Amino acid sequence: MARWIEAGGPYQFPFMGAASRTLRGERDIDCPKCGAARLRAYFHVFNPTKRTGTIWVWCRACRTTSHLPRVTLAADLGPDPFAQLTLEQFAALESDPAEPLLDRLDRLVDDGTIGGKHRA
Repeated sequence: MARWIEAGGPYQFPFMGAASRTLRGERDIDCPKCGAARLRAYFHVFNPTKRTGTIWVWCRACRTTSHLPRVTLAADLGPDPFAQLTLEQFAALESDPAEPLLDRLDRLVDDGTIGGKHRA
């Protein structure tokens, strides 16, 4: 499987901006790097008391990604199949060599588990 590329250089801020817009509920954001696909997103709450977590955004076409930690979601991104995991369990999921986290998330968007309707 091809590797995921962390958005950097001229793409770092556009990806961070796209993640921020997604947190506020904007959808159908074209990839700021390749423009060939719409960004996909996933939000996981790490601190239920403060309702803060991390949002990941990624482009399946060019495999570029970014994430924003310790943010608050202002819109509904749909169910989180990992909501009941402890911090340790989620950390293990993130570092599982059998299926990298973004590959897993992309698969879950494809099968409709996360992300609402299937997005290209």
